[in-house]
Amino acid sequence: VIGFVLGNLPLDYIAQTAFNAVDDFTTIAVPMFILAGALMEKGGLTDRLIGFAKSIVGRRPGGLATVTIVACTLFGAISGSGVATTAAIGAMMIPSMIKEGYDRDFAGAVTACSGGVGAVIPPSILMIVYGVSAEASITALFVGGIVPGILLSIFLMTASYIVSKKRGYKGSAEATSFKGILQAANRAKFALMAPIIILGGIYGGIFTVTEASVVAVVYAFFVITFVYREMTLRTLLDSLIEAVRVSGTLILIISTGRMFGRLLTVYQIPQQASQFLIQHISNPIVLVLLIDLFFLFIGMWMESATQIIILTPLLLPVVTKVGIDPVQFGIMFVIACEIGFETPPLGINLFVASEIAGTTIERISKESIIFIIAESMVLVMVSLIPQISLFVPRLMGLIK
Repeated sequence: VIGFVLGNLPLDYIAQTAFNAVDDFTTIAVPMFILAGALMEKGGLTDRLIGFAKSIVGRRPGGLATVTIVACTLFGAISGSGVATTAAIGAMMIPSMIKEGYDRDFAGAVTACSGGVGAVIPPSILMIVYGVSAEASITALFVGGIVPGILLSIFLMTASYIVSKKRGYKGSAEATSFKGILQAANRAKFALMAPIIILGGIYGGIFTVTEASVVAVVYAFFVITFVYREMTLRTLLDSLIEAVRVSGTLILIISTGRMFGRLLTVYQIPQQASQFLIQHISNPIVLVLLIDLFFLFIGMWMESATQIIILTPLLLPVVTKVGIDPVQFGIMFVIACEIGFETPPLGINLFVASEIAGTTIERISKESIIFIIAESMVLVMVSLIPQISLFVPRLMGLIK
């Protein structure tokens, strides 16, 4: 507001900008995906996903930690939110790991870090926010996030296995069998069908991202009410309250972030910042790595959606001039934001997991270091190897 006043700009422009930021068809997808995730978590679909993950892992070292990572990846393909994934999976897996002898700090750390994968695996709320801010194809972003999301899960599993092997953490008590996997898959079939229907409809051109979010809500409501018969008035109300609470926060951030972005444009700050970086840093690799470091640093202090809305107009012109595709940059940005969920002092996933695990933010942060290193390696790979994020979108003809 001070910036608008000092620039002699009409204050009603602030209200118009805030309204236009949320008066957008694509933005409707944000509260809908949040509501779909809340319904599925409270309606029993999460339990069945965890059962399926357990059947695959079996008795391998650190099996329950691996189950947590797999379950977070699967749930992230439904909820689109890293925080929601951490809360939903952590509520069931953290107590299970502690009961099996896992250190509560480690149990919280692996859940907090793998919960962040939910922000990268499509559908992703942060990718929707970036797509709106950058005017990029959200479908291309979703498709481009598949391989990086899988890589994040693999690197997290590797880090988890190394720690678990060293400390003697065991897997689940049930041995893996093909029959057991089939039975668990059958029990979880409606939960597993959710991301197939949602993403298949988007990629197949059957419906848009916004329409897919509404399909997700209808599907979740139908399965919980008529298939599992676990829908109650309390379940519905709790899900609606959760969706309103989280959506309200995000909409305020989107509105105020758009105001700030317009102010930056009026003062030509993005152009000046772009010119400075291009004139002083000629090596594209150095530039990209510096931006990665900046993302990781700012993620420690700023909420993810705010980062995307404020920094996209600043940095997107810079990276496009050195040949980075907006889709690749968006996925880099979202991965960095995902790591920000796990880095103190702001790391919201750490607070959620530490509350469930009954430990402190300091202790859980220390245990998270190895997972943050693993995820940072994926961030560097995506930044330096464009094919990781662009191969599938190009294969599908979504980008050139």
